[in-house]
Amino acid sequence: MDIDLKDNLYRMRENYSRKPIRFKILPMPSWLRTTDGLYQIYKDKNTLFKHGKVYYAVLLQANVALFDPKKRGDYPANFIYTTDEFGESDPEILKETAHTIFSYKDKDPETIPEQYRKAASIVTAETDRTSLEFPVTVDDREIPVRFMSVMVFRKDIPGRFIQGSVYPILAAPELCDSVMILPQKYWTGEFIAWKTGML
Repeated sequence: MDIDLKDNLYRMRENYSRKPIRFKILPMPSWLRTTDGLYQIYKDKNTLFKHGKVYYAVLLQANVALFDPKKRGDYPANFIYTTDEFGESDPEILKETAHTIFSYKDKDPETIPEQYRKAASIVTAETDRTSLEFPVTVDDREIPVRFMSVMVFRKDIPGRFIQGSVYPILAAPELCDSVMILPQKYWTGEFIAWKTGML
């Protein structure tokens, strides 16, 4: 069943603005090194908590362990999102872009359109944490799309595993590149039901 994603986003924004995160210890996986780009979230977290805004992001790829509810541990994923209000009404418009980029994984760079070449190389490498921004045309409208690596903290998502592709995130793109999935306590009940297939 479809839900009003824009309405749910605004309600989740209200939930966060009423009681933003003041302090939160983020788990640090034993495999994570300080030289890994994902480590930046631990430096940027307070900026995100204080200045971050809630947006929708679309999953592009994730560590396979994140899809298994029986697995434990936090792992990375690649997401794309837009700050354009067009994406607030229908974040699924970015699904085609996500699928397109993923389809170029492991392909010869010369066969990939320049617009997606760097993103495809990051997806292929799987350990490159470079953040990108590029324009995407959707319904004859050009919108800015951001591509980034995100540490997925299982405790912040329903069921503690990845379900579906659309997630609310906390981002402050004008201040830092780091992004984190909005903890589920700020989600609406309707959105959780939609995400987990209960609606």
